[in-house]
Amino acid sequence: MTRAGGRPAVLPRPGYQAPQRLFLDGGQFLVRFFPERGGPTVDYDFAAFPVARELVVWMATAFAGSTAPAGRRRTTSSATSAFGLLRRFAQHLASLNRPPVSPAQLRAAHLESFMLARLGTPNLNRELPTLRSVLRFAPDGAGQDFLARLARKGLERNSTPAASYTTAEFDRIATAARTQLRRAADRILAGRELLARWRAGRIDHEAEPRAWKHGELLDHVDRQGDVPRKDTRWGRQPDHRIRPFGAGQLMADLHLTYSDIGAAGVLLLCLTGQNYSTISTASATHHRADGHTGATATAVVDLVKPRRGRDRAHMPTSLSGTAPGRPGRNTHRQHDLHTPFGVYALLVDLAGPARAHIGTDQLLVFHCSNGVDRGRGFRTGLPKSILAIWGRDADLRTDALGEDGLPMPLVVDSRRLRMSWLERHQQPVAHTERTLANEYLARNRGNLAEYQKVVAAVLDDQLAGARAAQVMRVLTAADVAEARHAPEDVARRHGLDPATLKKLLAGELDTVLGGCTDHLASPHTPAGEPCRASFLLCLSCPCARATPSHLPVLVAVHEGLEARKQEMTPLRWAERFAGPVAQLADLLTAFPTATIATTRAEITAEQRALVERFLTRGLDLT
Repeated sequence: MTRAGGRPAVLPRPGYQAPQRLFLDGGQFLVRFFPERGGPTVDYDFAAFPVARELVVWMATAFAGSTAPAGRRRTTSSATSAFGLLRRFAQHLASLNRPPVSPAQLRAAHLESFMLARLGTPNLNRELPTLRSVLRFAPDGAGQDFLARLARKGLERNSTPAASYTTAEFDRIATAARTQLRRAADRILAGRELLARWRAGRIDHEAEPRAWKHGELLDHVDRQGDVPRKDTRWGRQPDHRIRPFGAGQLMADLHLTYSDIGAAGVLLLCLTGQNYSTISTASATHHRADGHTGATATAVVDLVKPRRGRDRAHMPTSLSGTAPGRPGRNTHRQHDLHTPFGVYALLVDLAGPARAHIGTDQLLVFHCSNGVDRGRGFRTGLPKSILAIWGRDADLRTDALGEDGLPMPLVVDSRRLRMSWLERHQQPVAHTERTLANEYLARNRGNLAEYQKVVAAVLDDQLAGARAAQVMRVLTAADVAEARHAPEDVARRHGLDPATLKKLLAGELDTVLGGCTDHLASPHTPAGEPCRASFLLCLSCPCARATPSHLPVLVAVHEGLEARKQEMTPLRWAERFAGPVAQLADLLTAFPTATIATTRAEITAEQRALVERFLTRGLDLT
């Protein structure tokens, strides 16, 4: 929806394509917000802010960034709270004797006076961290003393920063979740076995009275979805028959508990790198893409991320893992909890009865004996704060030591789990590789030193391999001139016959980066078969030759590969392109610097189009 005559324009945040839009219409400023958990979009109007236009744009841009997928404001309530805070800040600035008219005029005194004016308000402790978290998305230009005051202690965010865990911390979290979920699976499967024995009449009432009574109560729990109860003046209370077992334990014998579902949610986050809300709303409905036939099992699940927009919210996602044992084998206790498919398939099974009781297809279903937010009963999804509560109950500790010299409590946070997964796997999840590099990893400082060491090691390996490999041979301008009157000498010097040299100089053997003198003798394919290798491998192929006519494309490819650093993670770039870039740099040293500078300015549109097709794999055969 746009205003009449309005013109939408993407907010100017470099390297990020957000769904937010700034609508301009006669001086009006609207920022459209897409709630993470679905629902109608909300337009926030900055036109009423009583400050100069430049400050309005500055605040609107900060608000749009903080409510973007990489921001902290993901629900309508949190976005509305942030908008209200910015409006109060703008009103305070307008009330000053000399209000600032641009971000550059903001000073620490403006922030100090705003804090003093808000003294005594009940939400002051929450407003200051919120203001800091929102304004960090603002464009550059604010006064340095204002930014320094904003960053000083006392304005720290109340929640844990979205930085990755250390490798040891992440593994500790995953191991604790895996251990608890395995125990829950063993408990529920043992309860099902006892119930099956009772129903089959294989428990003697007199010889095993407790087991028989236990089976009878589990039968009621399985059929009714609750323990036996009776009416009292305090409401429906558990029947006295369950006292030896306990209502909570009987329900836990057949169903996942609140704590179990916390462990399940943590483990899925650790294994998939998905968002909290995406895992919380995951469905048990799936398609087995492997057809139950292969060693690698794959379930295709329709995950939902509403903030991608209505047309792209649904994301068919493959969850793979080890296929279960052959039918007839006793493999029901051998849980695969190290792969996404293994955990998903186990949860589909364990929560199946609870799912049937309440008529839902959600993956995560559990029973609350004491109630969470409301009375006892079955619940779906991941309740609010469950990860932090689960982490506290698991008594996890950080690697860092506190002031007392002991490890501090480790707070489990879904954003940090996602950041850790992205750093470890270097793969985008429900976003582009550009967003992964520029939004998630660029602002992650949790394990920066370790990550830099990994990238440096990969760069060293790639450069060493590139230097060791044979670089494509180059015919210089002098060689080309000599070939006009002494082709035999030039051909012999470059390992060619005169006929092939003539075709090479005429451009009849051109590929992309050079000319191929024998496409049936490639070291990358069987002898006698046409070469199907990537054109990048021409840089170290003995059949490839470069001439001055190839220089424009070589220069453009070198520039294109260097530019890919801004679109990819450092590790992915080092793995894929560090070697070819080093080879190109060595190859270009065969040409005079002045010639390269002139060539760079004379690259034609057709040559740039060819390079773009090449770098985007538009020329690949498969």
